[in-house]
Amino acid sequence: MIPSYLQQIPHGKEKGTFLALDLGGTNLRVCEVELLGNSKWTMRQQKYKVSEALKVGEVTDLFDYIAGSVDHFLTEIGTNATEDEKLHLGFTFSFPVLQTALAAGTLINWTKGFECKNAIGKDVVQLLQDALDRKHIHVRCSALVNDTCGTLMAAAYERGDCLCGGIFGTGTNGAYVEDLAKLTKMGYSKEDLEQSKAQGLDFMVVNTEWGAFDNERKVLPFTVFDSRVDRISINPRKQAYEKMISGMYLGEVTRNVLLHLVDSQVLFSGYSTKALNAHYGLDTALMSALEAPFVPNSTESADPVKHIRSVLTSSLGFDDARVTDADCIAAARVSEIVGTRGARFAACAVAATVRQTGGDQADADGREMVFGLDGSLVEFYPRFEQRVRDALVELLGEDVTKRVKIVLAKDGSGVGAALCAQAAQAMETKGASTGK
Repeated sequence: MIPSYLQQIPHGKEKGTFLALDLGGTNLRVCEVELLGNSKWTMRQQKYKVSEALKVGEVTDLFDYIAGSVDHFLTEIGTNATEDEKLHLGFTFSFPVLQTALAAGTLINWTKGFECKNAIGKDVVQLLQDALDRKHIHVRCSALVNDTCGTLMAAAYERGDCLCGGIFGTGTNGAYVEDLAKLTKMGYSKEDLEQSKAQGLDFMVVNTEWGAFDNERKVLPFTVFDSRVDRISINPRKQAYEKMISGMYLGEVTRNVLLHLVDSQVLFSGYSTKALNAHYGLDTALMSALEAPFVPNSTESADPVKHIRSVLTSSLGFDDARVTDADCIAAARVSEIVGTRGARFAACAVAATVRQTGGDQADADGREMVFGLDGSLVEFYPRFEQRVRDALVELLGEDVTKRVKIVLAKDGSGVGAALCAQAAQAMETKGASTGK
């Protein structure tokens, strides 16, 4: 439950030109987003490759390269901003940081192959701003952005409002809009809260980091298959909730269940394959393929066993002679059970957000609650949203669930980051305190 210091949500009427910077792996993405109002926007973007040398060299070299990429973008691609206008930039920095203000956060540790020297404990926004200033680039980094916060902002701009932005893809996380008075860890006084309310800034977006829920294993119903997946992961005993929901792990849970059935001599005559034996040898895309025949109006539904047999032989390397019709149905059923469980866990995060914000109360006045979601599961996994909604009916009741609107919100690290920069500018105008 990390405060984002973001206290301005767009409604689709905002206009202006803003930059977004997304550093998260092999590529650096620079975007210029022009907000047109009426929930419309245009984007121009360019990707720049981050070399292996930059990933392990001095941190100043990395940020000088980032600043140089921004300079190249503005010079070669151009900008729609006026010459005397200082561009505001939203920086999506996909590494663990301790955020201390809207435009400040210290690096906790590197991930994803980065090991830049003299970076841990440094303010990444200041590192970027110093690099921009060294090159005399007329850009101000005004927001440090978590991608879930960006997803919320992108959905709000397109829909006019949004309660929560969530990612259900390779990993999972969510950010939601919370009443400022409930953020006791911020230490706001009564006078602070009254002043914020007078300025119309009586809420804040909270980055939940819900993927790490129940690392202590006191609540979630762990199985032996979950424990096996966790034990040989790169981060054992961490991201417990994520490992039961997200695209990176669902296939691995399914693989372990199938291997258990093979070892129990009840599937594939007790035979496995090199692919099924391999760590992460069954991915979530393969689960989608196994379940495809059972999606309404699917082209594969005419002969589901034939389709599943084809998937098992072509993708997992099974000998067709060893695969019975019963094996095909069982493999698809295992995939369906694991996928359904993941969607039902995802629904718990949605329901918890509704309850925390009072959306299930009698005085909610029928208000619509928009959840802007992004990620491969939301976009591609068969029946993901329907399974989530079915679980929400069980958790919240049909009347409340009808008011939960799930919309696809794309590019939180691009459009969303630019909107965070716009929000920072608007908060500054209102006189908001963007740090504590």
